[in-house]
Amino acid sequence: MKRHVVPSVISVLVALGTLTLLGLGGFEQAGAQSVEQGPVVQGTRFENSWPDSVVVTALVDDAANVESVTFLYTILPEGALTREAAEINTGDVTRIRAEFPTRDPQLWIPAGADFEWRWEFVFDSGEKFETEPQIWRYEDPRFEWQSLKEGDLEVVWYDNRGVAETMLQEGLAALEEISPFLGLDELIPIKVYVWANTGDAREVERIESERFEESVITGGTRVLADLVHIYQPSRWVVRHELTHVLTKLAGEGPYGVLPAWLDEGMATLAEGDWIERRGGALQFAINNDQVLSLRSMESPSNRPGFVDIFYGQSAAIVLYLLGEYGTEKMNELFATFKEGSSVEDALDKVYGLSRDELDNDWRESVGLGPREVGEDRSTEIEDEVIAGPEVAEDEQSDDADPAPESEQPASTDDREETDDAGQAIQESESGDAETEQVAAARTEEEIAERTEEIQRRQDQRRSGPVFEVPAPFPWEYPLIGVAGALVLLSGLLLVRVLTPRRD
Repeated sequence: MKRHVVPSVISVLVALGTLTLLGLGGFEQAGAQSVEQGPVVQGTRFENSWPDSVVVTALVDDAANVESVTFLYTILPEGALTREAAEINTGDVTRIRAEFPTRDPQLWIPAGADFEWRWEFVFDSGEKFETEPQIWRYEDPRFEWQSLKEGDLEVVWYDNRGVAETMLQEGLAALEEISPFLGLDELIPIKVYVWANTGDAREVERIESERFEESVITGGTRVLADLVHIYQPSRWVVRHELTHVLTKLAGEGPYGVLPAWLDEGMATLAEGDWIERRGGALQFAINNDQVLSLRSMESPSNRPGFVDIFYGQSAAIVLYLLGEYGTEKMNELFATFKEGSSVEDALDKVYGLSRDELDNDWRESVGLGPREVGEDRSTEIEDEVIAGPEVAEDEQSDDADPAPESEQPASTDDREETDDAGQAIQESESGDAETEQVAAARTEEEIAERTEEIQRRQDQRRSGPVFEVPAPFPWEYPLIGVAGALVLLSGLLLVRVLTPRRD
């Protein structure tokens, strides 16, 4: 019997110990599980208070021990985590409510943006619980949006399916054509939102009017790393803006920023017909040696009369680099910028050139001499030829007016004579001071008039029809013919009725 009692006692003690341990473990697990499982969110609702904010509400069960609630969201694909404190209204059912701005200058959420969101609950004990992250897309609620998608590109539209299909095909073509220049083998999913016109898009952009007007001039803008807005649907606009998605993907990193001439130059090349729209202004600048300096082109120019020169010259410089050094070097240039290199370091590493050397090399390629040290006439405003030949077709166009005699470079003999007659020149300058002041005033007025005329012509070109809609069949002409025939027939019948019959 004894040999059986000891094992039995030991077994009972082991069993009791096991149950005790299990009980204690079960208590801890139950306590942790209550926090881990958290409150039950029955449903979350988004109310779009366009264009200023979004209100998020939800019904919650088992929220008795909840001390605070926060709505967490991140604008994809690159936004930072944002927190909005939520209101808690208890009753038969606990309701939580949070509101976040969408058009605040400090926090702007563009229409078409996808963002990841979740609720964060904090218990009285200090422990936290977060719901599973979900995705919601913020859209302009004034229109019924539809979607076309092929490959990595999605075009979202509401007005004209034919225009949307054109946007899709032109966008796919641009992605395929430009990606090799940037060294991109894989793309990210990209969205293009298309508004019918700038009037419909008036409340879509940021509050700052200057930014919106700048976007309207170009017809659209890239607003996120994967999102493009189109305000004036056209083939060249969608190609241009989608290229900005690619240049950012290829050349912008946490520390790297592309110079505007490279970013806009590649986007302008993608337009396809850029010479037709930009070439005239650029040709005039070349003919009159009024091209911009490369240093001044690291940020875009919005000065009246220089917009088309900037875009055209940017494209010409990028085209020069591709022609002289090839695609592989361009791939390397974008990769170098993505690593965080400055403009000077990147050009030196890839091409062995400084900015000024590249500037002068390009000037030489279009028939201009090297820029003098410290010279930058990029802020001078002159007459602009709106339509013209291709870039650098001739060193001087036939339409370019020769420089006045006073601006012609003096010969060696002339300089010697001038040196000998220094006294006479000084007297002449003092005597003509008043005349020069009048001429300067007149020149400023002429420059202002020229600037207004240039801007007016540019606006006329940009505001033209985007797509040529087939003209309706001129039914009025057949109808006029039928009406004329009926009138003639009626006249003949009337004559026959009124003519007396012969017996």
